[in-house]
Amino acid sequence: MAKNLPLLSLAFLVFNVFALAKVGEVEMPRRQFRNGLQGKELRVVTAHFPPVISILKNSSGHTIGHDGLLYHQLLYLSQKLKFTYKIFATPENTNGVLRNGTWNGVIGTLTRGEADFGLVPVAISLERYQAIEFCGRVGGDSTCILVKYPEDNVSLTSAFDVFSLGIWIGWIISGVVIVAISVVLSFLAKRLWIKDRKTKAGTIAWYLYSVIVSQGSYFPQCRLPQRLLLATWCFVAFVFVNIYNSTLTSYLSVTFQRPEVNSLNDLAKNPAYKATILAGSIQEIDLQRTNDEAERTVVDMIQKCGSDCRKFTLQEMVTPVAEKENYISLMPCSIALAHLKIYNAKGNKCILTLAHEIKSWKPMFYGVPKSSPFIEEINRESLWFIDVGLRAYWYDKHDKQPEKCKLQYNSKGVSTKRSSKRIELRQFYLPFLILFIGYVLAFLQLCREKLFYRGSA
Repeated sequence: MAKNLPLLSLAFLVFNVFALAKVGEVEMPRRQFRNGLQGKELRVVTAHFPPVISILKNSSGHTIGHDGLLYHQLLYLSQKLKFTYKIFATPENTNGVLRNGTWNGVIGTLTRGEADFGLVPVAISLERYQAIEFCGRVGGDSTCILVKYPEDNVSLTSAFDVFSLGIWIGWIISGVVIVAISVVLSFLAKRLWIKDRKTKAGTIAWYLYSVIVSQGSYFPQCRLPQRLLLATWCFVAFVFVNIYNSTLTSYLSVTFQRPEVNSLNDLAKNPAYKATILAGSIQEIDLQRTNDEAERTVVDMIQKCGSDCRKFTLQEMVTPVAEKENYISLMPCSIALAHLKIYNAKGNKCILTLAHEIKSWKPMFYGVPKSSPFIEEINRESLWFIDVGLRAYWYDKHDKQPEKCKLQYNSKGVSTKRSSKRIELRQFYLPFLILFIGYVLAFLQLCREKLFYRGSA
């Protein structure tokens, strides 16, 4: 029986192979998905929100087509679900503003039953959810602050910015401690009847200072304890000075850039600035519902500003930022990037950039009427649009800020870059100020000595 085990195993293996092959010949039933859109014609309402959805017009102002991520996704949906469509633009270029219980814009068109599908990116809010249904996720976006490109600045304190304030204070404290210890050692030597010259605090302080500035100085003290103490100071000062010298050049050749308004907190503290915002946008809704004190201040500023701040087209939002002083714009990051690229491509000069602060990310959806019977189909095929990578390709192409005019912010919201310009005189204003103060103190000390000795005579 044991001899037949390999044969039995082989027979069992062959049986399984044929059984699987037989099963493979049987055609498994495919799941049939519902498609209530087949053969239908949808009324599609849209607005002009480039780059995600653009209404293309000719020189006479007539609509000749559409473009953008959402339009390409609509083409994909129509081909997969086999429906046709007619696109028209809402009279108000907005997702919708609720006034006296009535919506306008895209949401208003959907609630009145004048359209079957809203071809705009809509973020969810409580008021919007009560009016329309959200379906077919199209991605998401954050809120950015579009600002004018800041001018290059140099730091007036660059000669002292090499080390942090804590390091400078530490060095001053260390010098004071060494002076105190040296005086104590000199006092103890005197009490122990050790023949030694009296060490003054001023003498030690001048010696420590001369070592720091690499000038050297004679120290009239021969006792070993003081020599050991000052030897350690000289070694540490050697390291300190060499680090300072090697780093100073890079600090003097660096320019700093920081927009005056780098966050909503900056905007709230600067009443001279105005902020443009799209009427009915999620940015406006979020600000109106916020409990943050700074953001409430921004809301009050926008309300007082009126039509100068609340706009109905993106171009009206961006133009004041690019052409006027003291304007910023709150808008989705993808839209801000699109306008940034357009303005900065006009010449060699940078005009617009993004501020350091980026507000919370919001998912975006299409909008349909509450009674729409096509939500399942739109949701299903929108997920396929994501899975095949078309949306990721579009975002990778359009949602990256170009390297030109891009500010690399640090944690403090300051952008630094190496300058090819010569070192400017204003970078030495602070050292020259210290030098001037030294001249004044020397003159005052001379006058004091003259008056003192004249009084003694």
